Amino acid sequence: MKKVLEVIHLDVYYGKAQILFDVGFTVNQGETVSLIGRNGVGKTTLLKAIMNIAVTKKGKILLNGADITNLPTHAIASKAVAYVPDYTGLIPGVSVYDNLRLAVGRKNIDITQAEEIYPEIRGLLNRRADSLSGGERKITALLRALLMNPTLLLVDEPTEGVSPIMATRIYGILDRMKKSGLTVLVVEQGTRFNVLSKIADRFMVMVGGKIVWESTTERVSEEIEQIKRFLAVGA
Repeated sequence: MKKVLEVIHLDVYYGKAQILFDVGFTVNQGETVSLIGRNGVGKTTLLKAIMNIAVTKKGKILLNGADITNLPTHAIASKAVAYVPDYTGLIPGVSVYDNLRLAVGRKNIDITQAEEIYPEIRGLLNRRADSLSGGERKITALLRALLMNPTLLLVDEPTEGVSPIMATRIYGILDRMKKSGLTVLVVEQGTRFNVLSKIADRFMVMVGGKIVWESTTERVSEEIEQIKRFLAVGA
């Protein structure tokens, strides 16, 4: 199986403060891998480290076998890596359509692919991004990333602060992205574990800046008590 993302002996710092410790894992082509953990354990920092956003790091990050560890963020994005931050990154004062158009970099865009995954996007196109609900903003950010034709999608807490109904829709979108062949690394809190287990191929649990458990979804039921103990540990 082809390795799309490889993280090797990664230490990450904000200034002199070390946040991540010897993190290592792979994400294979077509997989959805979920990293879960409590707030403050370093999950978002990991995604920022992959994208080289405002961190100092040691170790290696490989994309399709090529070293991207020290590339600038825009160069990493140009290699078909899409990052959806927890705050969505939408431009608030412009329409949803313009947010999509600006991300793709063309005056006119074909949203057929987005409509196939979320038909309701057609009704949001003329609304300003800041008029959307929290769930609608999260969905728009995912579809914007999809239209950039990524080979790897990094998603940070896509259901944080949204209603259960919207969370279900968001996970449905991620599942359809997975079925289309997209490779996904999604970060979530442990409270979303049960729903994520329906779409993720593999899970990792992070505690205190370290990955302390990793396994396939098939083994989750056998190891659920251990997972719960990890998720109950403070950062």
